[in-house]
Amino acid sequence: MIVYPNSGNISLFLLRVKTAADALGNQSMRLVGSKEVVGMTSSITSKEFYNSKQTKIQVDFKVQIQAFLYDKSKYIYVPLEDVIYKVERTYQNGQWMELYVSETSIKKEDIENWNLSN
Repeated sequence: MIVYPNSGNISLFLLRVKTAADALGNQSMRLVGSKEVVGMTSSITSKEFYNSKQTKIQVDFKVQIQAFLYDKSKYIYVPLEDVIYKVERTYQNGQWMELYVSETSIKKEDIENWNLSN
């Protein structure tokens, strides 16, 4: 198998989600947009791990996508894992946008208007 530098190794959806509270204060999430993109995953460095511990934000991994594709989505969905991750922070590195993500307990069923084509 040949692996090319800067080639994508993960398919994911950028999720634009709105949250709203009803009269009783119950929170609900609604999908208002999604975009399928290909990215490159990598582990976080020891320095990034240390920084995440200092800020008390658990970062599981980072994924790089083309910067022009990023639409400020706060969640990503990885179909292969069937997991929704929260984008904890971003960093633009030239033509790439690095998304530092952490796993959430949110399930597809928790989000209204879920209609991804995957």
